[in-house]
Amino acid sequence: MALQERHLLICGPEPAADWQCLHTLLVSAAVVGLCRPEEEAVLREALSPGWRHQGGRAERLCHGDTRPLLSTGAQGAVVVGSGGSRGQRRWCLQPLDHLQWAAQALVGWPGGVCSPGRGTLPLDLAGLANPLPLHHVSGLMPPLRSQALGIPHRFLPRRQWRDRTQRPSLRGWGLVLVPSQLQWLMGATGGVDWLRQFSCCWVGGAPLAPALRQRARCSGLNLSPCYGSTETSAMVTALAPQQFLAGAEGYGLPLPHVALRSVSVSGVPGGLEIRTPVLTPGFLVEGHLLPLPLENGWWRTTDSARLEPHGLQVLGRLDEAINSGGETVFPEEIEAGLVGLDGLEAVLVVGVEDVHWGQRLVALYRGTVAVAVLEKAVSGRPPAQRPKQWLRCPRLAPNAQGKWERRRWRAWAEGNGPYGS
Repeated sequence: MALQERHLLICGPEPAADWQCLHTLLVSAAVVGLCRPEEEAVLREALSPGWRHQGGRAERLCHGDTRPLLSTGAQGAVVVGSGGSRGQRRWCLQPLDHLQWAAQALVGWPGGVCSPGRGTLPLDLAGLANPLPLHHVSGLMPPLRSQALGIPHRFLPRRQWRDRTQRPSLRGWGLVLVPSQLQWLMGATGGVDWLRQFSCCWVGGAPLAPALRQRARCSGLNLSPCYGSTETSAMVTALAPQQFLAGAEGYGLPLPHVALRSVSVSGVPGGLEIRTPVLTPGFLVEGHLLPLPLENGWWRTTDSARLEPHGLQVLGRLDEAINSGGETVFPEEIEAGLVGLDGLEAVLVVGVEDVHWGQRLVALYRGTVAVAVLEKAVSGRPPAQRPKQWLRCPRLAPNAQGKWERRRWRAWAEGNGPYGS
């Protein structure tokens, strides 16, 4: 079996240069780990050992491990981070052919994912613009999708898209975003006008709050809310912009290479399972591949979801569900309904042990919004979904990966954590 070098590419502020380095390594059939500078040590341990690349320079730290990771023999692959919400960063292996297959699945979209007679046609994009970092799977896929679609690709460094004077004219292009970028641009001077030029703005990587959806719809933005993960080679569903503007909710129908189903998990209905040929083979742990757990080819996600005519409706994470008053509550639903309130900078709902409710809902928030405003915003929800306590927490923020560490903040709410208000 052929040997296969393992390399670590530390992504910097110039993603185009990182991409060129990555492309060269993948052509040589290497396994390439991608990370931010802060994650170098943990990824190096996962690759165990490899070579280090940064800023166009290569530094051999050791004699690199060349054992092949896949039984099919040597082929190019990337290793990118997944998760992080519980402080347990996992390093997901994705072969290059998986990524290329997933990129090819977008050809013909949205005509290929919509039912006959809906009047939608494949988008005619002039190019793909990408403000996401290469070490994020959603930032890795656009250059591969541009190759599959036969259109130009352009990286947009942070300093460029955040500066009104540097934002390029890209009329008719497609754009990939995460919700935090969309929210920032919609609040920035000239941001909405700049977003209007795009024929499609795919938004994924985190829940898209209803208030933000509605603002984007009222602004006439061609949004395509989408769902996917590192384990699935990024996007597996996407809502057509025409349907979004017409008022459809959710995350669209599956792309051609994906099957979805909803099953009962621990007595809670709606656990989402995915089957696709581009699932990751597994995760790297100290140089070894830990296979992805499958059941007859299906991968069980941690999300609860419904499958509806317009596509996927994600309710929340099963591993973060709260049992309050005998009812299953998904905190993301409550949080999403609060996002957009004036003076609210961040909000997180956790479940604290309670003799009467089982788990009592406590909401942590950051900002100048009044508690009375927050209480009014949830007054229309069932009693089990209304927080029983509101705690102002000026230090409330997600972690470096943009994920909420709910256990950490629940401990804070219980008064046992090291974080004060």
